Amino acid sequence: MDNQELLELRTRADAMYSQSDLDAALGEYQKILAIDPNHAWAHSRVGAILAQRSQLDQAEKALLKAIELDPQLPQAHSNLGNVYYARGDYEAALAKYKDAVALDPSVPTFHENLHAAYKRLGKLTEAVAELKQAHRLDRSKARSEAKERMTAVKDRITKGKGCLTSAILMLVLSVLLLISLI
Repeated sequence: MDNQELLELRTRADAMYSQSDLDAALGEYQKILAIDPNHAWAHSRVGAILAQRSQLDQAEKALLKAIELDPQLPQAHSNLGNVYYARGDYEAALAKYKDAVALDPSVPTFHENLHAAYKRLGKLTEAVAELKQAHRLDRSKARSEAKERMTAVKDRITKGKGCLTSAILMLVLSVLLLISLI
């Protein structure tokens, strides 16, 4: 199997995972690992699925393998933190969540996980700070997506200059954007 076919398999598996079709996704990730046993992303997702099924020992093993293969994979660190959190080892969870944030500070979920671990450890100042950061990132992402949509609409209007329907659509979208940012 060539790289393109492996990429298509991963894309299909990721789509299944995103749609919460975990059984099908697990099967696809296992196919990837049968082809490429050193595929860190597949190990990470297998670990995440096993953790959601409360198979924590197997999840930990898969996630440690993912981190061994790619120490820069923040999702693997975060998911390993989830395994430790589920076991009640909040200090270990906190350390893994910090690793995930250090690797990619732009993911709101990583900050939400830090919030939960800090809260369990009674570190409320840190917990609140992480929750605020998660909310800032969520709002920032929403603004960015809204700007992208507005740019696309503006481009359509520009292409159809003088089109009254497009102008009205732009006005309506602008009002909706303002309302969503409030």
